[in-house]
Amino acid sequence: MRVMKSSLLPPELPKIFTGVILGALFTVSGFAQDTLIMKNNQERPGEILSVTNKIIHFKSGPAESTIPLDQVASVTKAPTKEFETAQTALKDGDYAQAAPALKVITDKFLGLPSPWVEQAAAQLGEAYIGLDQVVEAEKAFASFQAAYPQSAALANIGLAQLAIAKKNFPDAKTRLTPIIEEASKVARADGVKGTSYGQAYFLMGQIEENEGNKPEALRDYLTTVTIFNQDPVTVKKASEKANKLKEQKSVTVP
Repeated sequence: MRVMKSSLLPPELPKIFTGVILGALFTVSGFAQDTLIMKNNQERPGEILSVTNKIIHFKSGPAESTIPLDQVASVTKAPTKEFETAQTALKDGDYAQAAPALKVITDKFLGLPSPWVEQAAAQLGEAYIGLDQVVEAEKAFASFQAAYPQSAALANIGLAQLAIAKKNFPDAKTRLTPIIEEASKVARADGVKGTSYGQAYFLMGQIEENEGNKPEALRDYLTTVTIFNQDPVTVKKASEKANKLKEQKSVTVP
């Protein structure tokens, strides 16, 4: 009779391996979790599903709940694949691809106090301008103002873009001047501030160029490229504008 050899592994070891693997998977998935920081300092991990009518739809484990936006101090949520798609498309000047991706984000998360969602909401109007869809751009900027009333600088930058698209350069200049004056008093700024300053200088460069002030326009473009260069999309456009001006041998930075 053939005798089967018994396993050298203790019978409980497969269960231990299974537990370790499941624990590791849980840990990895935990890194991908969203987090809400409430105004009472309570921290709530889970998944932000969407935002509608200033209400966050939130899932924690199997349970779903709704949380008023005004009870939330801040959120941690990784950018979605649509955001990455939009940033690549904007950098390439592909507004036809950027606009739908940005609209997916704003349709789902508009109002969420997250820097990348706020940025996407501001960029949607810019994408529509790139597509010559001025009416849609106006709606996008109006929605941005309503959702982020505290972000006056970003709103004015968006409205300045819209004014430039309409060839209303005086209105654009009026909106940008306070931002430029504020930026001129700092050596550098990071985050949303730095991005706003870079965009403001880029747009002011377009206004100066339209007025025939090419040295001033070159200075503004280069300020975006060298100092307030947090936004790669704006930096690329400013660099292209600056290079075209520098090709004109008579144009130098004042």
